[in-house]
Amino acid sequence: MKETISAKANAAIFCGLLTLLLSACRTPPVSPPAPSEPPAEAQKIEPSGSITPEAPDDSAAKTKPEVIARLWPESQVAAPEKDLASRRVEYNTIVNNRAIAPSPNASWRYRTTRQGQIVGFEFSNPGGNRILPPRRDAVKNQFFGRDFQFRFDDRARQDIHLLVSDWVPSRDRVFRLSELMNSLMLFFPRKFLPAIVNSKNRDIVTLPTGEEVEFDSLSHEVISGILSETPVDVNPDPTKRKFPGIDYHGKGITVSANSRGTDPRIGTTAMINTGTPPQNCDKGISCSQCEMPARELWEQSGAVRFKFATDTDFDRFLISRCEFGLPRIGSEFAVALPK
Repeated sequence: MKETISAKANAAIFCGLLTLLLSACRTPPVSPPAPSEPPAEAQKIEPSGSITPEAPDDSAAKTKPEVIARLWPESQVAAPEKDLASRRVEYNTIVNNRAIAPSPNASWRYRTTRQGQIVGFEFSNPGGNRILPPRRDAVKNQFFGRDFQFRFDDRARQDIHLLVSDWVPSRDRVFRLSELMNSLMLFFPRKFLPAIVNSKNRDIVTLPTGEEVEFDSLSHEVISGILSETPVDVNPDPTKRKFPGIDYHGKGITVSANSRGTDPRIGTTAMINTGTPPQNCDKGISCSQCEMPARELWEQSGAVRFKFATDTDFDRFLISRCEFGLPRIGSEFAVALPK
């Protein structure tokens, strides 16, 4: 009898333990989570002061800005080191070639003083493309080309400019310097010295305004940015050839002058254009364009410097003569910041 009671007690204990074990193995029911406040970075404050949830913006993660290494001295974006350039004419610069790896045909030339200062850079479109179909061939005396020269003598603000020259032989296939088609451009405000950097198949040039223009690194055609160009005029009659068609589409101001075979700054007429004409102006094209003799803008002898070394002086001149001035953000002259 005692053995029977003991067996029943053991069975009861075993069943109790088994019940506890099965209860512990069950998955508890899932209850819905309590609502919580959105994280601070996904909130925006309404004008009334209430906080409204806003979906996080992941567009920045999808389109990360390109990081371009500016390894060369002429690639560094920097402000002018002074206002005035030297009044003396000095032929003390050396032109060197900068080959861009891994493309052996991609290169530009940079200009240095004997003290090692970078004071300009340049490159050429040799033809064989949409801007210049004929290709340069020295053997046949066919010196086709379009040259871009960015100059900033003494690393000064005064005479920063771009000179574009079209080289086309005449009907007799003889090239003459007197037939060189030259266009000179200045960009305002002059916040930066021009700079050039390579990124894969592009050469990116920063203008004095901070705006950028991109060139094909092999052909040196303009492919995007704040400038555009029209094809080189290859008319064999030099008297009927057009000057280089370089157009600016930014918000700053350009001063431009053209000449055949001579310096465009001497004895010509200059055109001033603004990308930010005055509001409520009713004078048509005069609201954004102003024409005047080049002698009012450049010295006509010696180093042929631009007469206005500071943007403030040029702004006063523009307002008095053209009735528009340099673009401003608040009290500062500004167009764009370099990337």
